[in-house]
Amino acid sequence: MGNVVVFGNQKGGVGKSTLAILYALWLADVHRHSVCVIDLDTQGNASKTLHPFRTGVQAVDLFADAVAPVVPVRAPGAQRTIALIAATKKLADIELAKPETVVPAFRRSVAQLAQRFETVVIDTPPALGLRMSAALIAATDVVCPIELEEYSIDGVTDMLKTVFGVRQRYNPRLELAGIVLNRFNAHSVRQKTAMQHLAASYAEFVVPARISTRSAIPEALAEGKAVWELAKSSAREASAEVKEVFTLLQRRIERSQQIVAQEVAA
Repeated sequence: MGNVVVFGNQKGGVGKSTLAILYALWLADVHRHSVCVIDLDTQGNASKTLHPFRTGVQAVDLFADAVAPVVPVRAPGAQRTIALIAATKKLADIELAKPETVVPAFRRSVAQLAQRFETVVIDTPPALGLRMSAALIAATDVVCPIELEEYSIDGVTDMLKTVFGVRQRYNPRLELAGIVLNRFNAHSVRQKTAMQHLAASYAEFVVPARISTRSAIPEALAEGKAVWELAKSSAREASAEVKEVFTLLQRRIERSQQIVAQEVAA
């Protein structure tokens, strides 16, 4: 079974879609993983950037019992093995559906995908609802991006309560892979102070690396590329930070899954 990694925060504008996209590309480029990306956000940012890898299957279909087979796509000139299950506006209707119907169906659909792909990456909407709950119930790991502003930190607190609540009640294998400090401004005294407070409160969860505010990242995604594909000095600096964060995250994910496997074997 492959890992199912959710990128989520109950506060919007923290870069979760950006990091979900880059993480999928990083797994495909660096680790040669077969990756399935599920876009549950009606804004569809991940779907726009990764549209060359669209499979024809829509994310809303995963909340039904009958799902068409998902086949990885190789975009022209790319060596990546990625399958995009794209967002549509119909996803908003899921919030009005019966939880006892759509959540188990989504969990079964993701379990089937995890048997075919080494990693399933799920981008979630910026609010707690049925889609985010279903993603967490189906996941093995969750990554919580944060921007070091007061409201974003409040969002992390709420997100952690949700994650641990889901683990206790519905999904005991769910692990918090880490809190990722995103869009960090090294010149901001306020952000430095916020980072110290966050580290003091959630030291065991904060990934000990950060991603600074870099124009090269949105520029690359606008072109449908990973930041390490841009030939400019600022892109190299951004790429180094992103890869360091993902390397640390992946170590945490692999370590937690080894522990789970050992517990199951015992």
